[in-house]
Amino acid sequence: MATTGSTPKPKASPRAAASKSEGTELLLETAQRLFAERGIDAVSMREIAREAGQRNNSALHYHFGSKEALVRAILQAGMRELDILRNDYISRLLATERQRDVRGLVEALVWPLASKLMTSNGNTYNRFLAAVQLHPDIELSAATADDIDRGFRRVYQYMGPALPELPETLLRQRYLSAISYLFFSLADFERVSARRSRKNRGFDMQRAIENLIDMLTGALTAPVSTQVRQRLTGAQAPTEEDQTA
Repeated sequence: MATTGSTPKPKASPRAAASKSEGTELLLETAQRLFAERGIDAVSMREIAREAGQRNNSALHYHFGSKEALVRAILQAGMRELDILRNDYISRLLATERQRDVRGLVEALVWPLASKLMTSNGNTYNRFLAAVQLHPDIELSAATADDIDRGFRRVYQYMGPALPELPETLLRQRYLSAISYLFFSLADFERVSARRSRKNRGFDMQRAIENLIDMLTGALTAPVSTQVRQRLTGAQAPTEEDQTA
């Protein structure tokens, strides 16, 4: 008697699974590089597939579905790796009781991202991040899951006790501005380094990164001006309408 159940599909061999993983990784790396060099909207799925050695873009659509999903996959893959590095750095700060050292906390922000500049397949990631930041329809925080930006949130939590005299409103504004400046500065370092490399000219990346850390530390620890304090007081003071309500 014939059975009506469906025949189970054979499992892919380890070699086939590895090949599929390598193919997906190549598509991600190729898309990241093209997006970084030319911008998100200037690159089509067809161009990415062709650059990655695919005959058509069906593989891209199979793995990711859309350009938006592809951008999100690149973001999440990079951020997941960076979050591990950032949390490791925070653990070292805690072990040496530097969790209230503002420069140490800034280092925890900078060095995981800066380490991408030192790798062959990651040296376009910061330019990719800058391209995402500039895109009007992509919200960076919405494109990354909460479980892969824990390091960013932990650094912010330690910044408060490290800067106790800075009002939380200003701390948040400075912190978010510092992260944006970090993305664009490292993207610029990538461009300069790549351009000089093509001309056989050196670029002192270590010095540039350490100087960037100094700058961000200075921005976070800068005294609050009289003008800003007046704006804070004015914003917190009750209005005439509030008093008569």
